[in-house]
Amino acid sequence: MNPSAVFAILALLTACGQTSPPCSDKGPVTSAPSAGCLVWGPRGALLVRGWSSGWALPGGSVADTESARCGAEREIFEETGMTATAGDLVKVFDNGFHLYWCDVSASAQPKIHRPLEVREVAWWQPEAVSAQAWRYPDQGAMIRDLVTARRLPATH
Repeated sequence: MNPSAVFAILALLTACGQTSPPCSDKGPVTSAPSAGCLVWGPRGALLVRGWSSGWALPGGSVADTESARCGAEREIFEETGMTATAGDLVKVFDNGFHLYWCDVSASAQPKIHRPLEVREVAWWQPEAVSAQAWRYPDQGAMIRDLVTARRLPATH
């Protein structure tokens, strides 16, 4: 067998075997079919791109035994290699997907842990991604709207 192929297989198996950090959510289990994170900071939004789809926020299926927040934290680790803390619930989509504001360390760097699922991880300003490059229609506009609303001061 080609030594390069053996190395590639070992790298894939090693990356898939890493265990996600413990969940920060110690509250009651709030179930959801799927969940994900909106990580926003000076570097922009943390996005992932799969092999057959466009850019999207990190997220995926929630296990029956975990909370939606724990699922969001686990998914971001599996897809980006970054440890996140899920905070406030941003939005629940029609399909049941729970989106949370998530925080990661300012010095954290993405590292793909699921190379068969995720092709690329990057920090992007949503306006820098063309409308056709998003996995879901209008996702870039939604991210911009959510970030803008979070930045606005509350009015009474």
